[in-house]
Amino acid sequence: MSAKQEKSCRGPVAILVAVVLGVVFLAWRSAQDDDVMVTTYRSASAPSVPLAPQAETRQSLDAMAGNYFSGQHYEEAIPIYRKILARDPDDAAVYNELGLALHYSGKSEEAVDALKKATALDPQLQRAWLSYGFVLNSMGRRKQARAALEKTVALDPATPQGLEAKAMLKR
Repeated sequence: MSAKQEKSCRGPVAILVAVVLGVVFLAWRSAQDDDVMVTTYRSASAPSVPLAPQAETRQSLDAMAGNYFSGQHYEEAIPIYRKILARDPDDAAVYNELGLALHYSGKSEEAVDALKKATALDPQLQRAWLSYGFVLNSMGRRKQARAALEKTVALDPATPQGLEAKAMLKR
């Protein structure tokens, strides 16, 4: 291509590039304007008083704590269990879950306190006795663990908790 031909191509290419860039800019700007319009529309239709935050229901707190616990995010589950207990301080099952979360977070002494509370609130809650025995056993407190596991079996040896306690006692 000669220098003259090359020079004559630059004009149309430059124009094409400018047109493409202009179209891109206009499309981007239009999208920005749409966002502003949507925001303005929402603002205009929104009530003038601030909305109150959604109340956390027991069901939503249970779900949140359960998700953290099942995902092995025990540290995150602990404050949720405590929030539930602040509302319902006599829930032995929640003390059981709190105790396990504390234990798995390396706070076994606090776990023992929570599990003692669970077994005191509901002496028939087999799951709490099993958890209590499990935590005590893992802490090397074999005699206390044995007593808790025997209580688990005595409540009902045929349940999954009773069977697990029997297996732990054999080990």
